[in-house]
Amino acid sequence: MADWVATVALSTLLKAEKKDLNCVLVLFWMPFLLLHLGGPDTISAYSLADNDLWLRYLLGLIIQVGVAVFVFIRFGTNCTLPHSHGTNCNTHTYTHGTNCNTHTYTYLAIPIFVTGVVKYVERIWILRAASRKQLTNSIFPTADQASGQTTGQSTPSDLKTLEEYLCSKNAVEEGRFIYKAFCMFKMSIPLFQDLKLKIPKDLSKIFILSTESADDAFRVVEVELGFLYDVLYTKKTSGPQPMVGIILHIICFLSMFTTLIVFSIVVGKSIHPKVDTAITYLLFIGAILLNIYSTISKACSNWSMFWLTIHGDWLSKFLGKGIVSWYLQMNLARKKQGIAYMAQYSLMSNCLQTKGSKWRKIVRIFDTEDILGKLVLTTWKKVEHDVRNFIYLHLVRKRSKYRHGGFQYKDLSNLLSKKGDGVLQMHNLLDKFCWSIIGLEFEHCLLIWHIATDVLFYTDLRRYSAAELGSHCTISKHLSDYMMYLLLVRPNMLPKGIGELRIKETQNEVMCFENIVSLSRSEVANYLLDRDFTLEISSPQSPYKSKSVIAEGCQLAATLRSLVEESLWDHSEKWEFIADVWMEIMAFAASRCEWREHKTQLRHGGELLTHVALLMAHFGLTERVEIRDLTEEEKSKLHQFDTTRLGWDWNRFSHLPYYLA
Repeated sequence: MADWVATVALSTLLKAEKKDLNCVLVLFWMPFLLLHLGGPDTISAYSLADNDLWLRYLLGLIIQVGVAVFVFIRFGTNCTLPHSHGTNCNTHTYTHGTNCNTHTYTYLAIPIFVTGVVKYVERIWILRAASRKQLTNSIFPTADQASGQTTGQSTPSDLKTLEEYLCSKNAVEEGRFIYKAFCMFKMSIPLFQDLKLKIPKDLSKIFILSTESADDAFRVVEVELGFLYDVLYTKKTSGPQPMVGIILHIICFLSMFTTLIVFSIVVGKSIHPKVDTAITYLLFIGAILLNIYSTISKACSNWSMFWLTIHGDWLSKFLGKGIVSWYLQMNLARKKQGIAYMAQYSLMSNCLQTKGSKWRKIVRIFDTEDILGKLVLTTWKKVEHDVRNFIYLHLVRKRSKYRHGGFQYKDLSNLLSKKGDGVLQMHNLLDKFCWSIIGLEFEHCLLIWHIATDVLFYTDLRRYSAAELGSHCTISKHLSDYMMYLLLVRPNMLPKGIGELRIKETQNEVMCFENIVSLSRSEVANYLLDRDFTLEISSPQSPYKSKSVIAEGCQLAATLRSLVEESLWDHSEKWEFIADVWMEIMAFAASRCEWREHKTQLRHGGELLTHVALLMAHFGLTERVEIRDLTEEEKSKLHQFDTTRLGWDWNRFSHLPYYLA
């Protein structure tokens, strides 16, 4: 509300009469309003649209600063200032008191006014830099970089993986991790801008994370997305270097602190209303505390740590390697394992809760889209090591298939088009389960497998021990509920279809079941699994001719259970198979989600699907990265980059545009 409050306050002062402003302190508050218009350092934009509308904020700056200057010039020399001894300072007596020289307050207001303008300009600069056009332009080299590249002032290093390159860097050990995340962030900017890269096979090694553990890979992606979030939504990247922003904040702090000291001396010689004086002190203290917080926040950001990391030993020695190492360890401790939580939404369980809830019916009168209900019924599960490791190993296997196929683009498209049928084909079960995947819309397939997973999970959980079911049982449940959450709450991240209609009809069908509200979840699962839907489905009068998928989900659950009874699988094998299907469904969704949606969801804290999509991109598993043999004409365009062979220099990324499609 900072923009709104500041705008209303300035408008009120603009419309005020001279006789209404009998205290100079009221005008002294105006520079602080500009500080508020600059916004907090933790937020520069509230949505991606704000970045593209930076010209609107520039116009706002011109108008608001103009209003502030006009109001101060108009009223600044006409405010009365009562003297503490009641004597006439300038021999001009007014009805409200004695007019003292107000120039002192004008001079005091100037540093605050300049600080406010600087804050506002900084916000506009950040918004402009994060706009779609400027972010795309930032990929291309500047004139100096292009000149250095053509004149041979810098030569690319030997082709190395990022791990090999970092081993040769003389940097603080913990800082290498920040450096790695920053390099991957720079490589991923074209992807988030919906640009395509054509990478020669000779450079395919740069798209590899196979030497990483699952936790380290997710940790890199977490910090990398943190860099992207800072660029799009915060001021932490202001200035060509983070240290410039820190120094600027320190100067602003010193100016405000000095002004506060002088103000406390000057105000003691005059009589002002206690409320006005208290408000002025509160504005000073609040602005100083916010500036201290902003400086610390910027100094403790990953951008500052990266800036410290890339400098030589002299800087590390100056600051103290022990201090830098300690801070980096503390700063990265919370990101040690990557993304922490994943949302969960069980359609069947929440339908049962809704059926027995009376207040939900009342709320639905006003909340027709049931947005509140979806959020209330959403739970959160910690992303355990088993889940991260399972996702990572699945992507490693996909990368292996892609590599063994010779990085053929058609093979990549085929791999990414699998939404579970690849797992069925690998287990020779395509004939048995193809009806649940092939030829169906994505939402239809997702709902069928979600209901089947739910029913089997609660049935098996009641009959068998956790050791018999294995860890993949829990993984399947978590992935199933997460994908259901995306379908309900974040549908823009998934392929479009009529999922909303299918969900509503499925929910209505569950409501029609008699006497199941009093049953436990496992009892409801047994009831559905043992119920014969065959006659009801085949009947011309069957209510299941609608878009509901309850019958199909239960039929799939029965077929999955038959793997144990007929094919002699054990339960852990069955759940590993189900988990593999869900992972392929998630990978399909990640590859189909637009990168703009991934950027949009960062302001909500980010999604596991975004982490998976970025991991896939770093493995080359995205249609936005084409690894192939370059033609002679394409190689000739890269001649100025390397006259002997194609190379990759991790020291700079000005060469990246040469690989844009």
